[in-house]
Amino acid sequence: MNIGRLFAAGLILGGAVAAVPSASSAQSFDLYIGPDGPQLRDRRYDDDDYRDRGCSERQAIRRAYRLGMRDPDIRSITRREVAVDGVGRRGRLTTVYFANRPGCPRIG
Repeated sequence: MNIGRLFAAGLILGGAVAAVPSASSAQSFDLYIGPDGPQLRDRRYDDDDYRDRGCSERQAIRRAYRLGMRDPDIRSITRREVAVDGVGRRGRLTTVYFANRPGCPRIG
């Protein structure tokens, strides 16, 4: 057999293997080691997934404190935003709005 043909066959085989999509199923599993021993959990069906939660009342109040607000209190929580009332830096009643998603980014 000719070396050129062997090389061409190797290139064709390598291209075919590279073109086949591979499923990376290992990324959806987590290994937890607890009192019951090691457990393998599927992240796709985990009810306690932190990414699905929005901005909690506690997080919004903590963020308002960090912005310099005194005595912050939750005014309203909607699907999109969390409104926090409090006394601002200059002594005026102020309302701060946070997006109702993880991390509580400020939107107003």
